Amino acid sequence: MTGTTRVLTRFRTPVALASLAIVLAALGSVPEPPRPADDDRALYALCRKTLHELLDKYRDADNTSFAMVCDRPDGTFVDPKLWMPAATTLPSPMRAITTGRPGCVTGPGRPVFETTLLDVRDGLAWPGNQIVYEYGPLDGSRTGAMFGSRSLEFGPGELAPGASYRWRARFDPAAEEEDWSPWCEFTVSADAVDYRGLDDVSLETLNELGLRPDRSYAVSLTRRQQRLLRAGTNVSRTNARMTLTGPRWTDLLLQLSGSAFLADEAAIDGDDADRSPPESAAYRALVDAISVELGGPRHPDFGFS
Repeated sequence: MTGTTRVLTRFRTPVALASLAIVLAALGSVPEPPRPADDDRALYALCRKTLHELLDKYRDADNTSFAMVCDRPDGTFVDPKLWMPAATTLPSPMRAITTGRPGCVTGPGRPVFETTLLDVRDGLAWPGNQIVYEYGPLDGSRTGAMFGSRSLEFGPGELAPGASYRWRARFDPAAEEEDWSPWCEFTVSADAVDYRGLDDVSLETLNELGLRPDRSYAVSLTRRQQRLLRAGTNVSRTNARMTLTGPRWTDLLLQLSGSAFLADEAAIDGDDADRSPPESAAYRALVDAISVELGGPRHPDFGFS
């Protein structure tokens, strides 16, 4: 008959000072009873030594497991924390850093930042482990989470000027709710740039023109420039003086640059590969003129170079 036999073996020292209960999931030799211990400290050391010997002996054995307890002569168990190897535990992240400013603050003294483009992070280094961030408005109306990153970066439109927020962190995985760090709070200044109206326009192109997403800008156009703007973009109506938001002007200039690029590509595929088509040069000239009037560079790149 094949299978696994469970054997319970109990030892007592000659003076009944210590006992070991050992459960083996396979037959085999049993370690000799430990020698008497003179006090609790020696008993704890003896239990630890025996445990380590068993771990080493059966480390590579198949279908083998064991359980071990360390008890006193009166039958009471020794606290396992005193003699068993303690599992490594992860501390709760505590070294909070918000946009380079260390410390975790709550209440009226919470830090105020002049931008909505900030980052928070736990500065506690623990190699091999990921950090989980939980964050949201201070009133708890909604909560978001970020996994697998050493820092939590708030992008355009995620934070609102004049609002307050909170965040906390923990290692992943975590066994208990108490593994979360305390909540840390911060406030965004009411004067910070509001990027919630950025839409699909990238922050890089907006910054290249030096525009703000929460402001409108006026540009004067000739009749010819108006015709080019309608031909090279999705704008339907134009005027001699047009007032649009920063993101909308950025979007139109990107469209004009794209139209110039497509015209060049069409020329390469045709018979005019050696020179830029007239509409391509006209589109680029209009981009330069509008950019300068908006206060931007004379020849914005937008990644088309």
